[in-house]
Amino acid sequence: MIRRQLISLAGALTASSLGWWWLRKDAAAEDRHDIIRSVFSANALPAFTAQHLLLIRQLRVNWVPEESGAPGIDPVEPLWHSSANVNTSTEADSALSIALHILQTTDRTRATRLLAEVCLLIPEFVASAMLPAGNYSLPSGFAQPRQRLLANQLFQFLPAHQSLLNAAQWREVSSDSIEDLLSDEDPNQPLWPMPYIDGKRPYGNRSYYQIDMAELLGQPYAMNAQGKYILSPDKDQALASLYLQTQGALQVLFMYGTPGTPIQG
Repeated sequence: MIRRQLISLAGALTASSLGWWWLRKDAAAEDRHDIIRSVFSANALPAFTAQHLLLIRQLRVNWVPEESGAPGIDPVEPLWHSSANVNTSTEADSALSIALHILQTTDRTRATRLLAEVCLLIPEFVASAMLPAGNYSLPSGFAQPRQRLLANQLFQFLPAHQSLLNAAQWREVSSDSIEDLLSDEDPNQPLWPMPYIDGKRPYGNRSYYQIDMAELLGQPYAMNAQGKYILSPDKDQALASLYLQTQGALQVLFMYGTPGTPIQG
C-alpha cells in the first residue's frame, strides 16, 4: 500500500520520552492530523493560490527507490530551506517550521492546511506547468547518482523532460488511505502525504517504461513481423539515462515553471 511505502521511505524512526511535554506534543499532532484529514476528505481540489505556489517552489525532490525508481517529494523533509532564521530544532515537524518561514506567517493551522493541500495539487501542477528549455540552478545540496549537471549546479532542462513530466503517472495517498497513514505515523517524525511518480509504470501501462517514453517522445521502437518490439540496447540506455534526469527536471519545474492552472485570490 502507498502509506506503507511512504513510511518505509522515511527510514528508521526514533523513540521519545514520556511526560507533560509528550502530552503537549501528542495534542499538537492530533490537531495536525485533523487538519490533514479535512483536506483529504474534500470532494474537490483546493483552489490554487499564490501561497500554494510559494510552497511548491521550495519542494524537495528525491529519488524514490520503488521498482525502477522515480522522482518524488520527501515525505519527512518535503521543503528546502537555506535561511539561518529557520530554527527547526524547536519544532517537532521541521517542515512546518520551514512552511511558516516561507509563508511569512505564525498561523500554524493555516500553514499546515496549505502544505497538506500542496500534496493534492502537485500532480495537476506538474501535468500543466511549462518551462522553457535552458539551464537552471538547482538547490545547494541537491544530488543524485549519475545526475546530468553542468558546472555550478546547473541542470539543462530539455523539451523531452517537459513532455515526460507532463505525462507522468503519480502514486498518491487517497482519502481512503490517509487515516491509515496518520495512525501509523511516529510523532517524532511526522510524515506529509506527498505523492511520487509511479516507479513501475511512470508514463503509461507498460512496466518496460522505455517503450512508453519512446512513444511519448515521438520515437517509438520498431516492431518485427510478429508485432513485437525490437528493443535496441543503445536506445534502451539512452532512454534510461533520460529517465534518471527527471529528478533534476522535476526539481527545476517546481522552482521555475509557469503554472498551467490560474492562480486564485
